Amino acid sequence: MSAPLDVWRQTADKWSEVYLQVGDGQWENPTPCAGWTVRNLVDHTLAWQAKGGSLLGADVAPDDSDWERIRASYAALLADSAQLAGTVPEFAGIPKANLAAFLIGDLLIHSWDLARSIGADDTLPPDVVAATTDGLHHVPPDLLRGTNPLGQKMMGPAVEVSDDASAQNKMLAFTGRTP
Repeated sequence: MSAPLDVWRQTADKWSEVYLQVGDGQWENPTPCAGWTVRNLVDHTLAWQAKGGSLLGADVAPDDSDWERIRASYAALLADSAQLAGTVPEFAGIPKANLAAFLIGDLLIHSWDLARSIGADDTLPPDVVAATTDGLHHVPPDLLRGTNPLGQKMMGPAVEVSDDASAQNKMLAFTGRTP
């Protein structure tokens, strides 16, 4: 798989698949994210994708909430790998490529959260699970388990799963979710 555009496309396809299934009566459903409803989860995900995309230089307003606009702006940004050169000063100076990978992983994980919340298929693309798992294991633990430079809480403590758990379940457990 070529990264990051192919990884983004698979992840964006999964989010779209699940997001389009949210029914009118499901917006107040609880999610695997403690204290969040489906509405909170969707609002957070779209806001973070827009803000992160803006930090990366995507042609999207940091407060945009239109998924199709956010998706298109990321695809355009990731189509030219030179766009990921440099760092993101507003995000602790991390390399743009690392922030892009983290945003893709965040969207993937929240796709699972959303699918679980509405009873949709929560199977994630295996190649993206592998890429996200690899990326997560390279994030400094104090950032991963603490607060990001924008003041947002990241992930909770890892959850134990059996050694024979699927790659998807191991990734989700690492992010503090109970698969």
